[in-house]
Amino acid sequence: MRSRTQKIADMAIFIALGVVLNLCSFQSFGTYLGKISLVYLFCYLSGFILGPWRGFAVAFIADLIPAVFFPVGPYSVMISVSNAVMALIAGCYGRYTDWKIIVKLVATVLTSFVVCTLTLTVIGEVNSVLIIPVGEYESMSIYSLYPYTLAKVIIGQGWGVKEPYFQMLLAKMIQQPLWIVLNSIVTYVIYVRLQPILKRGGYAAAEEQKNAAGNCPSRYDGVVIAGMPACGNAHSKYDGVVMH
Repeated sequence: MRSRTQKIADMAIFIALGVVLNLCSFQSFGTYLGKISLVYLFCYLSGFILGPWRGFAVAFIADLIPAVFFPVGPYSVMISVSNAVMALIAGCYGRYTDWKIIVKLVATVLTSFVVCTLTLTVIGEVNSVLIIPVGEYESMSIYSLYPYTLAKVIIGQGWGVKEPYFQMLLAKMIQQPLWIVLNSIVTYVIYVRLQPILKRGGYAAAEEQKNAAGNCPSRYDGVVIAGMPACGNAHSKYDGVVMH
């Protein structure tokens, strides 16, 4: 078990990493695929490693800091909330289920895609405002700052969708799955590689915590020592034995 100081240090490290990854997002090969970003990876790992609530806090702060200190366009707090909820979802699956990591990751991806990407993020981007409305950005909309050509032209004009929310929703449904799959693959590889380090550092997966709390590998499972059970579960022939 990690101490409070260690947990705070872990959160600070993750926040710094998240800020860097947010600033390193860049435009892909063309406007149709949107921006290449590793923010999904960051949110997944934050939740899996730090847990749901610390992951939530880390993901929110890591998205807020670049918007405040390095603003490059419109900002909506809903986008920060979306990242935070994504980490929360990952943390809940990671902490409270005993599934295999690949199943936890798939469940996280599917849930967060609907709840975060297609709902919170879309609402945030469509209704985004400039956190520091100065200079040339003051009169610009998100569509003029970010080249969502797919949403504006192909969907808006070709499919007759005029409502900005549905334009952005359809654009996300087409643009984001590729980046989510790539982020998920990298997340899986990194998380599996980190398992030995995480175990040594005091982080345990839900199934390991469950086994540690409820199972005892010793043949004295269920033995009572000085009036207290030696182990949480009693399933052996020594049930009820009292040793003084």
